[in-house]
Amino acid sequence: MPISKPDYQLTLPLELEEAISGEPVVVSPEEARLRSETARAALVGEAVTWKDEYEKLVQGGWNWRVAAYIAWASCPKDSRVPKTQDELATLHLGLTSDRAINMWRKRNPAIDEMVAVLQSAPLWEHRASYYQALDKGAKKAGDDYKFFKHLQLALEMMGDYVSKSEIEAKLNQSLTGDLSNLSFKDKLKIAGLDNPEKLAAFVTKMKEEDESETAEDET
Repeated sequence: MPISKPDYQLTLPLELEEAISGEPVVVSPEEARLRSETARAALVGEAVTWKDEYEKLVQGGWNWRVAAYIAWASCPKDSRVPKTQDELATLHLGLTSDRAINMWRKRNPAIDEMVAVLQSAPLWEHRASYYQALDKGAKKAGDDYKFFKHLQLALEMMGDYVSKSEIEAKLNQSLTGDLSNLSFKDKLKIAGLDNPEKLAAFVTKMKEEDESETAEDET
């Protein structure tokens, strides 16, 4: 199954209730609120590597503490700052331990699912570069074909990979006139798809049309 493109918008309610604060029962609601506000304000001034992801999640509707956890957990383990989940809870979230984080994850599978999505985000960030590399590689001779398998894997993971034969079949349907003596490259040029960006857009449209037809067949 293709990996999902990152969407920072929270589409389902967290339903965490009292588990958000993670504080003992002896702490009053007002004290818990003050601790939360203090910790959140302090995080604004922290130069953590996951700040951009954190801010996007908050803007998307995630609770700020949950957003901080997701952004932190999506970083590679060897480069996480702070190093442990407990340190994240006590140093940045204003909690006494990471007990609340474990409770959030247990009650809300969407949290770990979002972590997985963000871990794959770099693939989407470099999507245009992959198409550019494909275009450059297609113009070179020699052993350059070896790099294609790596690009193909990346595109397949994003659900972007469509075989040459599928693209050419679609072109044959859309172009008019005698196509028998035209090469695949010529067909791309006639269709105005002789650059990576336009070809990527064409492939995306193909996929959307196929998905729409599949949905209609299932109804």
